[in-house]
Amino acid sequence: MSNSNSRNKEVETVHHLTSRIAHRVYFLKECERNDFLEIVRRAADFAGIKLLGWCVMSNHFHLLVHLPERVEVCESEVLRRYGVLKGRAAAEEIEKSFVTWRKDEVNGEARVTAWLESQRRRMYDVGIFMKIVKQWFTEEYNKRNGHCGTLWEAVYHDRVVPFEIKAMSECLGYIHLNPIRAAVTDRFDGYAWSSYAAFCRGDEVAIEGMRFIYGEECSAEEMSQMHEELLECLLEKEKLRRAAEIVRRRAAGYEMPADPLTTEAYLRQAAMRLEEIRLESMRLREERMLPLSRVKKRDHREREVIAALTLNPSADVKDLSNYLAIPVRTAYDLLQKMESKGLVMHTDRGGFWTMLQNRSDLFCRFGDAGKIAKQV
Repeated sequence: MSNSNSRNKEVETVHHLTSRIAHRVYFLKECERNDFLEIVRRAADFAGIKLLGWCVMSNHFHLLVHLPERVEVCESEVLRRYGVLKGRAAAEEIEKSFVTWRKDEVNGEARVTAWLESQRRRMYDVGIFMKIVKQWFTEEYNKRNGHCGTLWEAVYHDRVVPFEIKAMSECLGYIHLNPIRAAVTDRFDGYAWSSYAAFCRGDEVAIEGMRFIYGEECSAEEMSQMHEELLECLLEKEKLRRAAEIVRRRAAGYEMPADPLTTEAYLRQAAMRLEEIRLESMRLREERMLPLSRVKKRDHREREVIAALTLNPSADVKDLSNYLAIPVRTAYDLLQKMESKGLVMHTDRGGFWTMLQNRSDLFCRFGDAGKIAKQV
C-alpha cells in the first residue's frame, strides 16, 4: 500500500484511515465507541463516501473507505444529506430559510445557490470527511466529559490501498484483527465495534462493504468463509512475527513477558529460524571477508569488536559471537589476541570483556567508536 500523507484526492480510490487519541490514553469507553460509529456513518452518508470496514478501539480507530467519483447533487439530495448530518430539524430550518430567501427576487436565488454550493464542496473529500468526524466527536466528548482541548494525536494517517481484491481484503483483515492482537477477544466476530461483527449481525453497511471487496455475486456465507480463511492466515503470520520478536529480544538479553498470541511451539519455531539466519549470516560474512588480506581482515574484525563493546561494554564471548555472527571459538581467539595488544581487558567477573578506558592510542587507531558502531 502506498503512503498518502499528501492527502490523495483522486477519485475511485480506497483509503485506510487511522487516528489515535492524544497521549495514547484509553478514553473511548463503550458509549463513546457507539457514538463515534454513529458519527462516522452520518458523516459518510453526507460526504458520499462508502464505508467498507471499521474497527474502533479504546484509544484509536481504523476506517476503510471508498472515495467514488464526484457526481452532481441536486437540491433535495443536499438537504437530505444535511439532515442526516445535522438532524432533520436543522434541515427543515434551512428549507424554511430557502422559502424566505426566494421571496427576494434580486438576491434570493443567489443566496440559496451559494449555500448549496458550500455544502457540495464538503462532499466527496476524504480530508473534510475526517475533519467532520474528528471535530464533531471531540465536541460531543468534551461536552459530556468536561474535557478541554484537542482529543486526537496529530491529524490522521491515510494510506491508499490498491484497487484489487487481495490488497483490499488483506487491509480489511488487518483492521478486523485489531481486537485479537490487543487480546480483547479470541473470536473474529467477538468485538462489537468491528465491522466484521456488524457483518455477522446483518448490518447492511457492513454487508455492502464486504460485497464491494469480494464481489457483488458472493453470498454472505461465501464472503464470511473467504474472510475467515484470510483472517486465519493473517493471524498465523502475526503469531510467528511476535514469536520471532520475542526470541530476538531474549537473545539480545531483554526480558520479554509472555504474549497471549504465542505458544512454546511458536517460540521454538522462531528460535530455529533465528539460528538458521545466524548460521547463514556467518557463512555470508566469511565469504565476504575471504578476498581481504589477513591484515585487513584482522583490522576489520577488531573494529567490529570495538563497536560491539561500545554498544555493550559488559558483553561476554557468546554475546560477541552472536553480534559478529562468528563461531564462539573464533570470537574467543580474537579477544585473546586483542587483549595481548592491550585493546580489550578481561575482567574476573564472570568472564566479561570490557574496553580499556582512557586509551588515546586505541581511538587514534580506530577512530571514534560511536561512529564505528553506526557503520556496523
